[in-house]
Amino acid sequence: MRANYIHYASPQFHLLSEKQLEELHLATLQILERAGVAFECQEAIELLGDAGADVSDHNRVKIPSHLVEEALRTTPKTITIYTRDGEPAMVLNGMTGSHFIGGSDLPTYLDPFTGKGRPCYVEDIAANSRVIDALPNIEGVMTGGCYPTLPGTIGDRISLLQHILNSSKPIACSMVSAQSLREMIELCSIVAGSEEQLRRKPFFIGSSEPVTPLTQGKDPMEQSLLCAEKGIPNYPYSMPMAGATTPATWPAVLVIPNAEFLSQLVPIQLKRPGAPVIYGSIPNIMDLRTTIFPYGAPEMSLLVAAMTELAHYYGLPMLGTAGCTDSDVIDAQTATEATYQILMTALSGADFVHDVGLMDHGLMISPELMVLSNEIVDMAKVAMGGIEINEDTLPLDLIERVGPRGNFLSEKHTLKHFRKFWVPTIFDRSAVKTVSTRRSAQLLREKTIGIIEKHQPKPLPDDMLKELRKVEARWLRRLGLKAYPKRPS
Repeated sequence: MRANYIHYASPQFHLLSEKQLEELHLATLQILERAGVAFECQEAIELLGDAGADVSDHNRVKIPSHLVEEALRTTPKTITIYTRDGEPAMVLNGMTGSHFIGGSDLPTYLDPFTGKGRPCYVEDIAANSRVIDALPNIEGVMTGGCYPTLPGTIGDRISLLQHILNSSKPIACSMVSAQSLREMIELCSIVAGSEEQLRRKPFFIGSSEPVTPLTQGKDPMEQSLLCAEKGIPNYPYSMPMAGATTPATWPAVLVIPNAEFLSQLVPIQLKRPGAPVIYGSIPNIMDLRTTIFPYGAPEMSLLVAAMTELAHYYGLPMLGTAGCTDSDVIDAQTATEATYQILMTALSGADFVHDVGLMDHGLMISPELMVLSNEIVDMAKVAMGGIEINEDTLPLDLIERVGPRGNFLSEKHTLKHFRKFWVPTIFDRSAVKTVSTRRSAQLLREKTIGIIEKHQPKPLPDDMLKELRKVEARWLRRLGLKAYPKRPS
């Protein structure tokens, strides 16, 4: 019998104390009440004004703290995301660990067949979705619609459709406008069975992006209000850069995006109390030598981890970022940056972790990096499993029986437990190296190409597929197209 015995089920990781989190929260309330936030969406301004915010100067809407506190009170603390088939896929509540989400499309595609970058085509988005569907540790996709081989006015919806056709996993989407979002909801409602079924079992997640510093643009705010109206989960996220769009100190680069998130949360909850919202922010530095937003910067992972603690301070699930690199080839830099990010993210407990597979400062997408990250996430799970101490895991009688100079190879206890040891699928542990030994880079490429060529996702019913193709044809006709541009052979 043990008295006052504390057992850790996972590693303990903290950057900020409760008092520091409270200080950041109070500083955020002061910014919202005194500095204010610029709103460009008239509906949001009216919602805020009717609730008691100072909207006398549209360039600086000032939000009293009680509206923020009420919005935090009505925002759900748990969000369940489903598969395309209506099965529970993940629960986001700050308690169930990190769920990693792959990217689908970017201007450049790192072709695993050639090892070279080239423009991204619709066929590549389909291939990326099949890769994500096959990887057990990549639990969904984030679509962007920002590839050059199809007009951006329709690319966001085509990306969504390609994932629906090629994977049953959940989908988070960027979109160009509220009208795009309406058409995305229409498409997903066909798959779910109805708009009400989509609301009850959402496999689709919306997004919007405030502009740092302290600006809520018209389109992003309209997208968030539409998600609220339809009951669709949504994550507003800004991408502040220390030294450029915020002061160059860590507390400042935390408090400004916090104000941007909360200032959007208030009209969302005024529009529909209880609307599901995921806390989002990707704070980072600006590399002042190149002016880029460096996706491999260690500061980004540090700051996202701190924002995760702030999100969980509010009881909200957090949007994370990991599995990225600034390299444009699969190399040591890629593996190092992706590993650092994934481990930091797992330790911080960010809930919905997107952007796995992004390279070259967010301009390139790589299915190989998604396969590599799948392996790294699997490794991180070993650390996150912690160390359980009990009579079975600490077998003192067995140690005493075997004694000095013995071994445990033939013991039943070893047979029972050794299968829990982690085994790599793309890393080389061969004891003897020969000319024919396949190195990790080769194994990674072979596994990626094998998935692209052989993996078949669960098919959709024929009648549903017919309805989706009708919508697709309507979108293409709008642009005067009969088919997608084909990638060069």
